Amino acid sequence: MPAPAPHRLWLLATTACILAGMSAAAQAPLKSAVFPADSARARKGAANQRSIVDTLTPTLAKLEMHETTLAPGQSPHPPHRHAHEELMVVKSGTVEVLQGETRHIARPGDVIFMSSNELHGLTNTGSVSATYLVIRIDAHDLPPDAKPSGTAPARTPER
Repeated sequence: MPAPAPHRLWLLATTACILAGMSAAAQAPLKSAVFPADSARARKGAANQRSIVDTLTPTLAKLEMHETTLAPGQSPHPPHRHAHEELMVVKSGTVEVLQGETRHIARPGDVIFMSSNELHGLTNTGSVSATYLVIRIDAHDLPPDAKPSGTAPARTPER
């Protein structure tokens, strides 16, 4: 059998490298872990965010956790909806929580649950910074995100 032409060797070597990289890039599910407070990466955006983890787990397509700090009067983004669900744990400060057409006030220690495809948003309504932990939960069979629609209802907070 004759030796392959040089361009075929290059193509074969390149293909092998790509396939090896793809298998190396395949992510192993997250195992039990402790995330030290100083291990998060800062993310730039409208709010001060520290990214803690963003990966798959044995039962979830995605588990993402980050800590957000909002200055008084600030929101991380406009009200929106998405297919995944979120839990938020208020660490400090006060936030107004929009859920559908209802507004609530959440204080330190309160836990907020945002259901799939429900319009939601947060605003720091206090006089000091507010910090909360966000836990994003994406199931493997998650439906596509709903299309953005409408605007947030008028403010009439409940507790």
